[in-house]
Amino acid sequence: MKKLLKFLLNKTNYRIINIGRGTRNIAEKIPISENTWQNIRPNTMLSELRLANISESIEYLVANAIEGDIVECGIWKGGSVALMAHTLLSKRETRHLHLFDIFDDICEPDAAVDGERALREAGGIEHALGRLIPVKGIYNNKKTGGAGDEAAVYQLIVNQMSYPAPFVHLHKGWFQETLPLVKKDIAGIALLRLDGDWYASTKVCLEHLYDKVVTGGVIIVDDYGAYDGCRKAVDEYCRANNIHPFHAYVDSECIFWIKTASASQGR
Repeated sequence: MKKLLKFLLNKTNYRIINIGRGTRNIAEKIPISENTWQNIRPNTMLSELRLANISESIEYLVANAIEGDIVECGIWKGGSVALMAHTLLSKRETRHLHLFDIFDDICEPDAAVDGERALREAGGIEHALGRLIPVKGIYNNKKTGGAGDEAAVYQLIVNQMSYPAPFVHLHKGWFQETLPLVKKDIAGIALLRLDGDWYASTKVCLEHLYDKVVTGGVIIVDDYGAYDGCRKAVDEYCRANNIHPFHAYVDSECIFWIKTASASQGR
């Protein structure tokens, strides 16, 4: 797989570095202080493997001088973005961070496309219609401790991580409402990370943002192998737009790929 990625990127004059190599200990891959780690860990549900993939993706962008903003759709409490900010600052870089979330409980899945697991995790709503209303209490357990909060995320990134405030843009609302209004303010995207879980949430992000990803940019889809709807949204969008990315798996659920200059990327 690495040989194929190297071959594709050589055509665009980029070189590849390690992204997503597995580790059970994030400290083995990311130079990070215990204090910084304690700011990140309680504010993300991502595994250390997925966090390492994010940090290495940022390192890849910096090492290859791939310009563009960082966009994440699905922020929760901001831990993954805090890691992005930390990695950028460690490389003496600042980029605009565009962060999209409702900062409330996630919306309904759609029983027609999102699959049994989505319905089960949303509380067993058998006839869910994918309405843009929060599924109350979905984050109320010991692991998550409730929904994310816009002000707390801003404080985490700007105050605790010391990332410059003018580069932090939080867009509160459902993706379907915010993306059409905000996308004009985003130029090129170097890293697009999608963590919207369901079909509609993933599809709308691809429709509004994928064309803005620069050549050599990284796309991460957190739930591709987790929820039927997320996989369906990615596959449908790629087929409709003649995009054939080579999906690299971070683990059994999370994938990423690098956008090449050619519309046909080879599977």
